[in-house]
Amino acid sequence: MKMTRFANFILLLTLATFLVNGFAEDLPKHAITQIDTGAGIVNAIVYAPNANRLAIANSGNVSLYDGKTSEKLTELIGHTAPVLTLTFSANSEILASGGEDKKGRMWDVRTGELMHILGGETTAHKGAINTLAFSGNGEMFYSAGIEDGVPTIRYWNPLDGGCYRARWGTSDMTKSTTAVAFSRYGDFLAKAIEMTMSFKARKFAVLLSETDTGNDFVPDILTKHTQKITALTISPSGEHLATGSSDWTIEVWKVTDREPLTPVNLGDPLWTLKGHAGTVTSVAFSPSGRILASGSADQRVRLWDLTTGEHLHTFSNHTSKISALAFARDDVLASGSSEGTVFIWDLRKIISTD
Repeated sequence: MKMTRFANFILLLTLATFLVNGFAEDLPKHAITQIDTGAGIVNAIVYAPNANRLAIANSGNVSLYDGKTSEKLTELIGHTAPVLTLTFSANSEILASGGEDKKGRMWDVRTGELMHILGGETTAHKGAINTLAFSGNGEMFYSAGIEDGVPTIRYWNPLDGGCYRARWGTSDMTKSTTAVAFSRYGDFLAKAIEMTMSFKARKFAVLLSETDTGNDFVPDILTKHTQKITALTISPSGEHLATGSSDWTIEVWKVTDREPLTPVNLGDPLWTLKGHAGTVTSVAFSPSGRILASGSADQRVRLWDLTTGEHLHTFSNHTSKISALAFARDDVLASGSSEGTVFIWDLRKIISTD
């Protein structure tokens, strides 16, 4: 009997060791860990500024993870439709979320408790919330979405969740907004526009508007894209923006010197990045702005050196389209897919950290 028990114990120990080591060995090269969020597309990923927390929006759920160990800490329940966007406050203490239920939510990162629901009967967005931002001093919070092809902004008090005011863009039958993105602290909003020209020709542009005034401060960026802009992001410094398109390309633009906000002659993009074999679905700048990550319907994540425009590496381990990207640092990247898988990548052997 004792020998049988001992044999069973050894068998269980061997199996446990195999499972632990086996899963570790199954990780792709350069992967730190894999997070399986469950069924449903990963719509958004964001690291807290101090990188101690990682938030992932998966369909209607938002989950908080330890930023270093990737251990799941809590699930934030309350949204009634898919969550599309996430952002942390500058002090990393508040997480904001928004999406297709048209109401933003603020969460206490330490406790996981809901602090505010943003949007009552008269103040909620009329369409999905696509981008969020806290002001640098934390005294203002911004949400923006696209309603019938027109960008709209709401201004909120983070302390009590009250709505200060709302701003609507101008409706134009020849223009339709396809993507919006705030700068890091919400100083300005980038709008990707599809313009219908004569003879059904189309052109694709990006407009930058000061959040407080709504005034465009840079001439329209008439991109070289031949199809709709499907991904849009602004670098942390606010100096550059990147666009991804259904034409499989990415364009990187220098938009302003930011001191002060003055128009610049934009001309051609700094870089036109080619290599994806499908619609570009997500783009993300590293914290320094030196590296750009792009994800595509081709199930690939590509890394680009923005000092040279060179392609650095391709991750081909996802098995569905890439739906979200986020950097923790220049050498740590998270990528999420439409099947609910998130990989955390160690980039130290791929990029130069000099």
